[in-house]
Amino acid sequence: MTPQELKAYFDSNPPPFEIEWKPWAKIINTKKFLEACYTAISVYKGNYQNCPDYWHLLEFYRDIIGSKSDNV
Repeated sequence: MTPQELKAYFDSNPPPFEIEWKPWAKIINTKKFLEACYTAISVYKGNYQNCPDYWHLLEFYRDIIGSKSDNV
């Protein structure tokens, strides 16, 4: 997925404001987390696929999608 597709997904399906993402990572403001990722990706010099924030965003998306399918 491209950063634009990820942004469109999260704009349409906002995650909870606060989330225990990993056992070692609690996001206390997901809106700010997402905005920081989008900003870092937009100013990254080079291919966005090499940007660490893109990988964080993609992993967050996959974990959110996975947790939704687990609850079905």
